[in-house]
Amino acid sequence: QNLILLDGVPIYNVNHLFGFFSVFNADAISNVSLTKGGFPARYGGRLSSVLEINMKEGNLREFHGDATASIIASKITLEGPLIKDKASFMVSGRRTYLDLLAKPFLANINAQDPDFSTSPTYYFYDMNAKVNYKVDKNNRLYLSHFQGKDDFGVKSEQSSIQNTNKIDFGLDWQNSITAARWNHQWSPKLFSNAIAT
Repeated sequence: QNLILLDGVPIYNVNHLFGFFSVFNADAISNVSLTKGGFPARYGGRLSSVLEINMKEGNLREFHGDATASIIASKITLEGPLIKDKASFMVSGRRTYLDLLAKPFLANINAQDPDFSTSPTYYFYDMNAKVNYKVDKNNRLYLSHFQGKDDFGVKSEQSSIQNTNKIDFGLDWQNSITAARWNHQWSPKLFSNAIAT
């Protein structure tokens, strides 16, 4: 019953690694707004709260980059102008690599028993991208995209003289959203936002 919006689009699965990580990359977020009760009717259909998250729009004047690496995951964020003072972009990506780090250890384990091999895998990634364009002083266009996926699975094979048993189990889940927004200033007291998602 919590409505979670990313650039105006509902996100239905907001966790990686069964709830241990958020799908929202902090480097790609501009601001967050939580309304825990008494929210407007335009957010209808939910009973508990509304969490609105907006992605960064990119720097209109200078190019910036940021990269982070840890034991579990790495992430990179790039932003800057496409046309100075008129159009900008922001791209951010994150991926875990425990599956890649575990491969040499699994190869070692599998080499000890030629009749049995196993390859469990788990990783997640997410990618945020946004472009904003100032058409003129009254019109502005935005295009944003979010893609995130968890890939969990186990493959094992056991061979004997009589037969071979194989197990291939997988469980994947993902979010994918794209939103285009047109902001128009009709007068000093009136503006509109039209969103296609």
